[in-house]
Amino acid sequence: MPAVNRTRRRQIHNTPSELGSAFWATPSLCGLRNIGNTCFMNSVIQCLSHTTELTRFLRAHHTSTRTATSKDQQILHEFAKLIQEMWTTNVHSVTPMELKRAFSTKHRMYSDYNQQDAQEFLRFFLDSLHSALNSGVKGETLNIDDNLSDNKKADLTWEWYARHENSLIRDLFVGQLKSTLKCTTCGNTSVTFDPFWDLSVPLPSSSRCKLEACLDLFIREEVLDGDEMPTCSKCKTRRKCTKSFTIQRFPKYLVIHLKRFSETRWSKLSNIVEFPTADRELNMASYGANANSNVHYSLYAISNHMGSTAGGHYVAICKHPVSHKWHEFNDNSVSDAIPENCLVSSSAYILFYERA
Repeated sequence: MPAVNRTRRRQIHNTPSELGSAFWATPSLCGLRNIGNTCFMNSVIQCLSHTTELTRFLRAHHTSTRTATSKDQQILHEFAKLIQEMWTTNVHSVTPMELKRAFSTKHRMYSDYNQQDAQEFLRFFLDSLHSALNSGVKGETLNIDDNLSDNKKADLTWEWYARHENSLIRDLFVGQLKSTLKCTTCGNTSVTFDPFWDLSVPLPSSSRCKLEACLDLFIREEVLDGDEMPTCSKCKTRRKCTKSFTIQRFPKYLVIHLKRFSETRWSKLSNIVEFPTADRELNMASYGANANSNVHYSLYAISNHMGSTAGGHYVAICKHPVSHKWHEFNDNSVSDAIPENCLVSSSAYILFYERA
């Protein structure tokens, strides 16, 4: 991360960080009313509400009098108002009508009251928040010497991306993937580096597996042959190649999407994925492009989808930032504390982790 961005982040977070746990002193077990098949939105909003650095920023820097000049800024404005209300003492349920209305103004597919996919909504929603806050400058072309080391290429690519896409949302949620393409004929290897907002990981065929098995499938080497053959830069013709991914840069908040639905959404996988639930239990070091033993993450929120593709329901399970107790947020209903050993289920759909 360039030095200018680190400075910017410190400026954003100094005030709320100094408040410590007092900033979160209110119980804030606040539900969200369902206003017509909006459980997908409610589940995601609860998970984002428990993303501590995002909520700190919104509570400290966005008041109800803030002027919104674009559709994205209106979404941010309404989201900040909602977060303020959700974390107000003695507020037990709020209606996210204005947020849905603002979001639907830009994303017309959400203007009706049909059930939607939570992960798709999350991507659109974060993109709108990022666009509202983005102070990046467009137009600069990326030119990198191919003779540089992979790590230097990655750094230059990230710095270029950060100048174009400069916001708190990027600071918190975006990582960098390294894609390696190798020609099976001449052995030539080429690498590219791309930002990612979440990891969509496939599920193995077994009825029960560990999250690591899904991550292994994500980074597993893939053979590109037939119609998928790319053009080798050295052979100057289409060649059979292998392609693999590793993580070059890990985000502060790692979002893992379990690909339970088929591309057409006609079927859903009900595998039980055993994911790490304890503090610092998820170790992502083995998936990194470089040796790094300090890539530990702690789970803090889950978006669950229950039911089938024909009819389903979303809930959120989140960890309170002060009490550290887990609660289920089922629209406007909030459960009492639930034990950690009850978190893993076949309903887990999106996992939210914070880097330790």
